[in-house]
Amino acid sequence: MAQRLATNYATAFFTMTELELNQFVKFFAQERLLLMEQIFDSGDRDIVILDGSTEIHLAFLKFENRYICDSSYQIKDIALANVMRKAMKTFKAHGIVHRIYENYSIVYHYDEGSVTKIEEVNDQEESVIFEDSSNNYAKELQYLYKQTGSEQEILLLKEETDRLLDKRIWANANKPNSVTTIDNKLSAVSHRLFILEA
Repeated sequence: MAQRLATNYATAFFTMTELELNQFVKFFAQERLLLMEQIFDSGDRDIVILDGSTEIHLAFLKFENRYICDSSYQIKDIALANVMRKAMKTFKAHGIVHRIYENYSIVYHYDEGSVTKIEEVNDQEESVIFEDSSNNYAKELQYLYKQTGSEQEILLLKEETDRLLDKRIWANANKPNSVTTIDNKLSAVSHRLFILEA
């Protein structure tokens, strides 16, 4: 089996509430990693995760009632890379992660913590290993809406709109080809919101 040389987080985008950010900090403490945190007057929070010679700096900027972090870093320690992979999944991050081997890289595309695409990249070619082609978003929204009353549904739709707008900002800078898909989801949510509030 080929040995991984490093894990390069080309982009890692997190958007969280204050409660989720506190859970994020606890998550790394439970993994027995040294963590330093600085909170600024503006509400912004800087988090530095230390493990041996590796230092990951995450700047969470406060925007209204959410914290947004758009970062990139490289990890050589496989155990730390696995902890960060779990964090990406648990806290529904978006990102592009390169697992680097001697003659090739495996590239993972994350969307809300789930791997949506895996590619093998070497000097000669790029080949898709896996791609999630399912688009059950409308069905998921319908199921969610059936589980709640109108007022609760409106609140959920507004939260979903905020989440999608955060995702669109990230995608615009990092995955422009996915902006249309996000815009379609925003359109579906705003249409449903319009119907409920009419």
